[in-house]
Amino acid sequence: MTHDIDRLIGTARIENSRLGNLEADVWRRIEQQQSERRLGQVRLAALAMALVVGAANGGLFALTRPAPPSEIQVFSLASASSPLFRLEAGQ
Repeated sequence: MTHDIDRLIGTARIENSRLGNLEADVWRRIEQQQSERRLGQVRLAALAMALVVGAANGGLFALTRPAPPSEIQVFSLASASSPLFRLEAGQ
């Protein structure tokens, strides 16, 4: 990066009127980079929180016993009674 700065300083023709805003422009760029860095940290924290909540939810769900099958299974899968079973498309 220092080579870029040296090259820019060597080739640039800076007028005196533009030097008055130099410090303000530098501080503006520094603040912009800091705000982008903070935004990146917030995104990382949100991602970590989502991962923790998802892992906790998945772990709790894995510990629960599955519900026992109901005696009345109206919508159960009965592939032998399917019309496609006779055409051997269900196999």
